[in-house]
This record gives sequence, C-alpha cells and structure tokens, in this order.
Amino acid sequence: MIVSFCPGRVRLRLRELKNETLAEKALARVRSIPGITRAEVNPLTGSLLIEYNTKILSTEKLTALGQEALKDFAPRGFDVS
Repeated sequence: MIVSFCPGRVRLRLRELKNETLAEKALARVRSIPGITRAEVNPLTGSLLIEYNTKILSTEKLTALGQEALKDFAPRGFDVS
C-alpha cells in the first residue's frame, strides 16, 4: 500500500516488512534498481521509503521495477500512477 507519493519519493507500507529478515531482503532488491538514490526500511512500522532520480526512473518504470522487486513481499502489488 502506498502511504505517500510525490515525484522522486514514495513510501510503502507492507505488513510483511515487519519481519526483519524479509525487510532486509526487500531493501536489498530495491537498492539494486538503477536510479534508486536512497531506500530505508522500518521493520517496526512495516514501511519502506524509496527516493529515486526522476531523470532515470519514470513513475511507470518505478512501478514496474518495484513490483518485480517486491513481488514476493507485496503479492497484491502497488501502483504510484
């Protein structure tokens, strides 16, 4: 679920991220996406903050790459458009 979004920054909340092991795996996947400039996970709240370069990643591309990276953690997916 998207909690907040503006171009260059998105915060997701997924209950699966409250598991520290899963949170670290998700974080590693997100950080591997070219154009991501910062990613932080908070296992206490189950939130994932992603900051990205809008010149490299469009909203559509971020959504597609993010869904692929988090498919094991967010089976229902998410959409920032």
